[in-house]
Amino acid sequence: MAELTLAYEARTYSSGVTGRSICNARHHHWVSENPGGEALGAGEMFCASMSACAVNMVERIGCTENRALDGMDVSVAVYHDKDAPKGEVSIYDACRVKFEMWGVSDDDAKFLVKTWKAR
Repeated sequence: MAELTLAYEARTYSSGVTGRSICNARHHHWVSENPGGEALGAGEMFCASMSACAVNMVERIGCTENRALDGMDVSVAVYHDKDAPKGEVSIYDACRVKFEMWGVSDDDAKFLVKTWKAR
């Protein structure tokens, strides 16, 4: 097996209140709660992580590949099938990623998204 190099690391621990946890990465700390709480839920952080990764990666690909790109907005939404039998773990039945870009040709935008999807 190849030698692995740590890319990222985060940690989450109990807060002492059921349904509320404390997350941290490096020196940043934030609260996560079950759905309906005031803090972000794990599912929302999952969507935000995916969209942040997409924006940062596509911008880097654009720079590396000399594809003009002024800006972008990426939305991520996950869905449950309410009619599917409930399992013991939360599983998303669909995930939709929407890219909105400006300052880029249609062909370059398609190239950037295709390259992102391949990585």
